[in-house]
Amino acid sequence: MSPPEFDAEAYARETARLIRLPIDAAHLPGVVQNLRLAARMAAMIEARALPRDVEAAPVFIAGRRA
Repeated sequence: MSPPEFDAEAYARETARLIRLPIDAAHLPGVVQNLRLAARMAAMIEARALPRDVEAAPVFIAGRRA
C-alpha cells in the first residue's frame, strides 16, 4: 500500500492555523508551489539508497571546508 499523496494546500493551511501564521490568499499559491517542490526533492533523496558504511556528518557549517 502506497502512502497518501501529499496535499500541499491542506498542509499549508493546517500548519498555518496551528502556529497562528496568517497566509494572505494571494500568497497561498506560492506557498503551495514551494511545498510541492520541497516534497519532490525530499522524495528524490529518500529514494536513494546509502551504503551501510556511510555515516551522517555530526555537524554541517556552511562555507567551511572539510
